[in-house]
Amino acid sequence: MKRSKTNFCPIPWLFQAVRSNGDLRVCCQANVSANRGLLFKHESKTPYNASSDSLEEARNSDVIKKMRQNILNGIWDDNCKRCKDEESNGLRSRRIYENEQWDFNESCAQRVTSINGKINTSEVPIKYYDLRFGNHCNLACRMCGPADSSGWYKDWVLLKERYSFNDTHGKVNLTQVGNKLTTQDYNWHNSPSFWKQLQTNMNNIMHIYMAGGEPLLIKNHYQFLRECVKQGRAKKIILEYNTNCTIVPNLVTELWSHFKQVRIGASIDGFGDYIEYQRYPLKWKEVLKNLYLINQLPSNIVCWFAFTVTSYNIFHLTDFMKWKLIDSKLHKFNSSRKRPIITPHMAHKPYHLNIRALPRELKIQVLEKFKNFNAWIMQEPFSSNLKDESLRITDNISNYMMTQNYNNDYWPEFCSFTTKLDKIRKQNFLSLQPNFKEFF
Repeated sequence: MKRSKTNFCPIPWLFQAVRSNGDLRVCCQANVSANRGLLFKHESKTPYNASSDSLEEARNSDVIKKMRQNILNGIWDDNCKRCKDEESNGLRSRRIYENEQWDFNESCAQRVTSINGKINTSEVPIKYYDLRFGNHCNLACRMCGPADSSGWYKDWVLLKERYSFNDTHGKVNLTQVGNKLTTQDYNWHNSPSFWKQLQTNMNNIMHIYMAGGEPLLIKNHYQFLRECVKQGRAKKIILEYNTNCTIVPNLVTELWSHFKQVRIGASIDGFGDYIEYQRYPLKWKEVLKNLYLINQLPSNIVCWFAFTVTSYNIFHLTDFMKWKLIDSKLHKFNSSRKRPIITPHMAHKPYHLNIRALPRELKIQVLEKFKNFNAWIMQEPFSSNLKDESLRITDNISNYMMTQNYNNDYWPEFCSFTTKLDKIRKQNFLSLQPNFKEFF
């Protein structure tokens, strides 16, 4: 295999990812690929699932072996298309972040990988887990859906007029129990088999990423943290969260104090009416209190604003950046040289919320607003690094937005989806963003 310096990623060697329904996949970024990054069993062609299958066996599934081969041959695997797309537009991809974090380079990978992509899993243990403990969540964010948030169930039925939806494991049926819609499809994390396998590998774990649903609502998550502390492993483990910051219990802040580091990616992509619209039914004043609480936590807590960029908040992006710089007084958030303002993430899917689906006239308005922001920040007494980073953010998002046009295929769906959901939720996007009115 020839060596490539352009697309190496340590994830297929050191990492294991679990979807909210327990299905195993190569990486959350692969969700935009044709097979959504799933690891399939060779015999049945069904996905490996953390509730009942061998986590070790899944590490040498055909999908991930092929991925390793492609990476070591300098070929972008189909499951890596999101990182490839982002990097081609100057964005910092997941692949770049992981290469900075892990002391496992291409030479290491070459040494432990056979010609068919197989590895000895005992020689190369899992050091990094991405765990989605079900879909239990208290929000129903517009770019989300019922597979990732139980908070979506009621609106899904009203929007789609059916009591079912599809996930990677098949059709999910919702059942009415009293006034509540429910399903048992996302309780995989109650499996004793999974916890036994995780504890068997406890001594090798260095990093755990948890998202949701909302991870701070998941009881088994606290059980796992206690076990890390009990076994004396906490001081060697980095915890990382993607959380909506609607709750920050005293219990979790106490447990966090035992860990080497806790990284909090706060899913905050706006303030005031904008975030309340996109992350319904969030209340900004309540979340702001929690942000200030996190801001006062000890030095082992590192945090940043994980700003999901959609057509709903693209015009608000630079307003939020100004708020962060001038008014927020949240010094702990995005305080490093690599992340000095916000950490933007493109909403690649659903396609109708992707900023590439905007009409060209609105894209031009976005570019003009970015231009005005750039002129403003260059005149302010900020550091040269912060100015450079702000220009990089706006330039790269502009490049991504203008590179492809989804307008003809997905703009009608944006209008229809927005209008219907506004009616259900008694919201009004056009009052929030009146410049969209002529395009509806």
